[in-house]
Amino acid sequence: MEAVVAQDLSVTYPGGTRALDKVSFAVDEGSITAYLGPNGAGKTTTINVLTTALPPTEGEAWVCGHSVRTEKEAIRRLIGVATQDVIVDPLLSPLGNLRFFAAIFGVPRRERRALIAELLERFDLLPKAQATVMTLSGGQLKRLQLAIALLRRPRVLFLDEPTQGLDPVGKEVLCGYLRQLRDSGVTIFYSSNEMEHLEKVCDRVLFLFRGRLIAEGPVEEFVRRFGGGDIVVLEHEGDLSAEALGALGRVGKIQSTEPLTLAVEDARAALPAVMGVLTRHGVDVRGVDIRRPSLNDAFLSLVQEGHDGDR
Repeated sequence: MEAVVAQDLSVTYPGGTRALDKVSFAVDEGSITAYLGPNGAGKTTTINVLTTALPPTEGEAWVCGHSVRTEKEAIRRLIGVATQDVIVDPLLSPLGNLRFFAAIFGVPRRERRALIAELLERFDLLPKAQATVMTLSGGQLKRLQLAIALLRRPRVLFLDEPTQGLDPVGKEVLCGYLRQLRDSGVTIFYSSNEMEHLEKVCDRVLFLFRGRLIAEGPVEEFVRRFGGGDIVVLEHEGDLSAEALGALGRVGKIQSTEPLTLAVEDARAALPAVMGVLTRHGVDVRGVDIRRPSLNDAFLSLVQEGHDGDR
């Protein structure tokens, strides 16, 4: 079953800016989908449409079978939303915030106490349940926000950069929570550019570039297809001229120049040609690192392709 479906979804803002351009995709129930793209690609606009905060200019979308155009209230009862901005009352405790939002969300009184206790325990907030929010760490704030989003027991959870500001330990903890939610049947639509984190937790990738969906697929397949066979990273001295970059571009796909990073099919076969190009152009190589591609490599490759297509 599909929890979220978009069909030719388009949004044009006043003034003519086209934020989304005929975007179509489907998200399976009980999955975690990474929604990727560079800043300004239209990720937050998409979430705003799917959560009924913004009407589409054209096209249609459905969440749990309900239209974002005509069934907004039905959708709002079935979703949770956690964004990069932590919106809580800083003078209340986590317990007080959960009680407040439970009332706002219309959680039945007979269910509130047990549900709030469950969420405080699940997100390791019991030791801070009575403290003011102002005393919480950044990670605790993020966990409180996620707990608030789950008060409705949502079927679909929309996340927009929820790990921003978290340390590595906090991100690992959040990974575990998200996997538990997915395993319990919650569908998670996850917008972020935290590639290492997403690669660990997500099942599928949707990639947006300048308002258009240009690539998608299961995470491992997506990385293999767009990340290249091997990644070669070179430390060097000397300027990289346009001629040198042009020659390197015929050997592999240049992902970045600082440090010089190329995606190639086979590093062992490509390395002599790479070294030859750099030597001919007076570039002194100080170190070489070869690794397998990651989701970040696939991201960089697609962004580069997008920019190349604009030329």
